[in-house]
Amino acid sequence: MLFVMAIAVAISGYLTLSDSVEEQSRLQQQSMSPAFDLVTQELVKPLHTAQILANTQTLRRLMNAQTIDDKALLDLVKRMSMDYNMDFFVASENSRKQYNANCSTLDLKEGEVEWYFRIKEQTHNVAAALGNRQDIHIYFDVKVFNDQGAFLGFIGVGKRLKTFLDAFDSYKDAFGYDFVFVDNNQDVVLASDPNLLADGKRILSVEQLSWFQALTAEQKLLPSLNNIIVKTPDYINLIAQIDLKALHWKLYLLTPLSSRKSASTDAYTSHTSFVLLIIFVVFVTAHVIIRFFERESAKKHQLDPLTQLHNREYVQWRFDKTVRANQEASLIMVDVDNFKRINDSRGHNVGDKVLVEFAVLLQSELREHDAIARWGGEEFVILLPATKLETAQAIAQRTCTLIAAHQITLQDEADLAISASFGVTYAVKARSLERMVKVADDALYEAKHAGKNCVRVHKMN
Repeated sequence: MLFVMAIAVAISGYLTLSDSVEEQSRLQQQSMSPAFDLVTQELVKPLHTAQILANTQTLRRLMNAQTIDDKALLDLVKRMSMDYNMDFFVASENSRKQYNANCSTLDLKEGEVEWYFRIKEQTHNVAAALGNRQDIHIYFDVKVFNDQGAFLGFIGVGKRLKTFLDAFDSYKDAFGYDFVFVDNNQDVVLASDPNLLADGKRILSVEQLSWFQALTAEQKLLPSLNNIIVKTPDYINLIAQIDLKALHWKLYLLTPLSSRKSASTDAYTSHTSFVLLIIFVVFVTAHVIIRFFERESAKKHQLDPLTQLHNREYVQWRFDKTVRANQEASLIMVDVDNFKRINDSRGHNVGDKVLVEFAVLLQSELREHDAIARWGGEEFVILLPATKLETAQAIAQRTCTLIAAHQITLQDEADLAISASFGVTYAVKARSLERMVKVADDALYEAKHAGKNCVRVHKMN
């Protein structure tokens, strides 16, 4: 049974591992796909729109003019905002003004409008930042150049991120993950945990986050943290990383593994139960088939042709089972009284009839788990596993009385009365069938000399 259980565990473990790999891949893909689609829709698309508009001839012509036509730029910004349903603005280097979609302008003065002069000096042509923490917006500033490569200013687009954050909250409910956006300075610019957001007093670096600090030194140096398991005292997370190259940002999705472990446990339990059920059915079927063939074999090879009782080999087999079970046992030797005289006076046919009816009488007094065999000639052996001496003696006495009261009906002859002598012995722990037969045979010999048709008992030393 232990071997069967080991096979079941091994098979179910293999099936679980196979399914787990597929399931984890599916869950990983399922969790990342909507996040990637959302980032593309809400972040990358506005940026690409601004980049395309930065290269339009209309915008470049208006921004490249020696004298900027304020009204024309305001009209263009207003029309772009309406067409794309986003908040556009233009910041002109020539006029040092910012033109907003609401038709307002802002003078770009050093010391007052910090972002313009800071981003102007950066080498990147695209800058992204978050603003308005009460109603978060993301702002993309794309540099505009003329045909000669001279800097003309910026076209900017602002995107309200409430829809974006609400969608991420629903994904968190569905998939259980948290997200963290990190810029090229390794600063956290956006996160599902509001405690990680900048609050005007401090900006957190990704290196200050507990899950990042739990990484090994080698892991921190990797170009990507994708598919890395992070363990902290409070949780175990699987990291998925999406690189937003256009923004020079990274998006980290942190998925707790507790739910996935639960899914793997359920799969393992299901597979184990299924495999055990199959093995149990096979085991029972095989057991039934084996027992059937054992019985058939016993009928063919272990039965006495005349009496249809078992032979010595069967008794030995049953005795060995009793020994392995460490059980007590009693044994009865039985002999038909005066059988030689019956054979000589009535003939062998009558003698055979006596043995057949004698075997039936012996069997009628035995229990289901007792074993009886024709030992040879007119001698029979009865093995009584897990039976006390007193019980065995009572069975022998009852059978002796039954046989003495029985008359064998013969054709064309008078009925024949028979009797039998019984020798009984007992062993607390059965060890040797040969030894028990010897002691019981001694008791039988004593019964014969006591006048036959009686029971004698010899205890084993």
